[in-house]
Amino acid sequence: MNARLPRHRLAWGAVGFLWLSACAPSSVYVSNTLGNLHKVAVLLVSNDTNDLDGPGLVRGILFRKLSERGYDLVPLNDIDAKLKEQGFTDGGQLRAATPQQLGQWIGADTLFYITLEEFNYINVGFYWQRKVKIAGKLVEAKTGERLWEAERNWSTQAVVTNKEQAERQFAFQLAAKAFEKMTHLPLQAESQMAAERLLSTLPYRH
Repeated sequence: MNARLPRHRLAWGAVGFLWLSACAPSSVYVSNTLGNLHKVAVLLVSNDTNDLDGPGLVRGILFRKLSERGYDLVPLNDIDAKLKEQGFTDGGQLRAATPQQLGQWIGADTLFYITLEEFNYINVGFYWQRKVKIAGKLVEAKTGERLWEAERNWSTQAVVTNKEQAERQFAFQLAAKAFEKMTHLPLQAESQMAAERLLSTLPYRH
C-alpha cells in the first residue's frame, strides 16, 4: 500500500511498527437505475460518534471530492438554510422527513445521506490507532429509491517495542489530538482516505 506520510510519522516508523489499514471492503449496492445523477444534495451527517467536529469535516471532504468527480451539487449553505427553515439542524433528524420532502425543500433530485460510524483515537502507549468509518447512501428524491449504498474506513495504527518508546508516543499522540481538536481538524488524513475509498465505488461524472 503506497501512502505519503507526514515527516514525523516516517521518523516514528523507524523505531516502531507503523501501518495504515482498511478492513476488507464490505459489499456495495448499486441500482440498475443509478444512471446520470442530477442536483445532488450532500445532506447533514448522522453522527454515531461522540466527536462534534467530525461530521462537518467529513461532509466537507465528501462534497469537495464529489465536485472534483463532476457531480452537480447543491451548495452546502443552501442545503443548510433550507433545512433550518424546516427545523432540521442535525443529520440524525433527517429520518423524520421523507426523501420527497427533502428533495422539494432543497431543490434536489438526488439525496446523499451520510453516517459517521467511527471517528476515534485509541492511545494506550504501546499501541495507538486513529480510525474513521463512513457510510453513504444515494436516494432518488422523487421516488425514494435507493440508488447506491456503501461504507468504507481507514485507520492509522502503530505498535512500539519498549517502554521508553511507548511513553514518548503516548505523549506525542495526546499532543496531536489536542492540536487537532483546537484547530477543529481531527483525524483529517484518515477522513480523507475513508472518503476517497467510499467514493471510489461511484463512477466519475463527465
